[in-house]
Amino acid sequence: MASSSTVVCGVCESQHSTTTAEFWCPECDEGLCSKCLNFHNALKALRYHGVISTDNYKQLPPSIANISQFCSEHNRKFKNFCSHHESLCCPLCIQSNHEKCMGISSLEKVIETAKTSVLLESLDQNLKDIKMNVERVVKDRKQNLSEIKVQRQKSHDEIKQVRMKINEYLDSLEQRILRDLNAAEEKIKSQIEELLEKVALNTEKVDLLQTDMRAIREYASDLQAFLGSKMIETEIQTHEKFIQSLFEDASLHKMDINCKINDRFSDTMTSVISMGSVSVQSSPPLVVMQTGQAKQVQSSSVHRAPPSAINDFKLRLQTNIKYTGVTGCCVSSAGDIIIIHKQNNRLLILNEDGILMNCIPLSTRNPVDVTCIDDKKIAVSFPDSKQIQIINITTKNVERTIQTASQCYGVSCRDDHLTFCGTGTGLQSLKVSGKFTSTLVSCDNLSSWSYVATSEDKVYFTNSSHHTVTCCSLTGEKMWEYTDQSVCSPQGIALDKDSNVYIASNGNHSITVLSSDGKHAKSCLTKMTELIILLD
Repeated sequence: MASSSTVVCGVCESQHSTTTAEFWCPECDEGLCSKCLNFHNALKALRYHGVISTDNYKQLPPSIANISQFCSEHNRKFKNFCSHHESLCCPLCIQSNHEKCMGISSLEKVIETAKTSVLLESLDQNLKDIKMNVERVVKDRKQNLSEIKVQRQKSHDEIKQVRMKINEYLDSLEQRILRDLNAAEEKIKSQIEELLEKVALNTEKVDLLQTDMRAIREYASDLQAFLGSKMIETEIQTHEKFIQSLFEDASLHKMDINCKINDRFSDTMTSVISMGSVSVQSSPPLVVMQTGQAKQVQSSSVHRAPPSAINDFKLRLQTNIKYTGVTGCCVSSAGDIIIIHKQNNRLLILNEDGILMNCIPLSTRNPVDVTCIDDKKIAVSFPDSKQIQIINITTKNVERTIQTASQCYGVSCRDDHLTFCGTGTGLQSLKVSGKFTSTLVSCDNLSSWSYVATSEDKVYFTNSSHHTVTCCSLTGEKMWEYTDQSVCSPQGIALDKDSNVYIASNGNHSITVLSSDGKHAKSCLTKMTELIILLD
């Protein structure tokens, strides 16, 4: 806000008289009493100045109210605007500093639409988006607090139920696990509360900016509105970066408390040294940052083929590629086929006709699966060495190596996130440029040679040893699971544009197609021994 101190009449002050100003002329940049206002409005050159009351003037932010009409270096009124330097210019400024600049515009022309410009509308919308995202973040974090409280209570009750079956010998162990549980909750609570404090402070600043914006719209001069908009735009970018950072630095990852009770309590007490363990799992946030553009994208719907259409499927052989020892493949956006040739420890790149275009030897042994990240980069899984390599197929160089906690087999990439099958752990998710791995779907019986495929809103994976195909939401919730004798030791998995699921079974060398809801299946190819390319 502008200074709340008394504003004096500039005209009276120039005549060595102090009179409280009731009005403010932004063009003259001085206050006016009622008497001087009459003289001011009587002059033809001044009568059209946008005079406002001093009460309204005081509502302007100091940074806006202090914008001067005059050049501080030459004490001449600004007349032009240099778009190259984005600065105001008086006539002497042009001669001394902007003589060679192109795009010197009339200031009057530049600022005439300042209050109705697209920039102000955009800034208003950006502020609304920030507040909306802040509200979503606060709601999500508070909900997470409620959930972990319920989780803590559930674990607490389970601990007590187990404790009733054993003797006083376990008192000390019970206290230890309860301390761990409470400490885990307190740790999450403190982290979330600290985040909420930061968000609240950010909200206060955004509220102040909104107040400033209203004042600028109603009371600021065109010049003030023009320059003030640029100042506020810079501040808004800072707030937007803050909100964006919450989505990128794991601040909004959903925190869960898990307490696993030791199963060996029922067998013996002497060999048990702990009552269980408390762990905190971090999963991708359920809240999604939204902007005006994001809302438009979300309004579109995902096309699904009717499940009954599965029976009408007909496949046509397009290309027969004769390679043995192939364990994974993907198709680039350009239509090139990228194959993992595990037998010879190399990558093969073929065109859509199956003609070999490039061969990339791999320095690490036993590659299994491959997925495209973009036109130049791919990700290759190496379960034996527990790593995923990001490889540039243009330079043939390994740009990054990601170590995994367990053996990684199938891998898929969508929206700059890698999803891979971790043996004995489940589906793991990792941002391509990130460092933190989170559990997308927990599955402690996920076997080796399991593969994964992702769509816009779901993730599908095979469990080879258990002969199942599972569909989950992007938050890890199981949607359906398919098992049938036609699917034997399923490995490779792929999706078409209608979200139908294609399964390559290693146990019976066949391809089966499942409907998007997992309720219908059709065997499309049997006794498959070579890599073939099919069209539906």
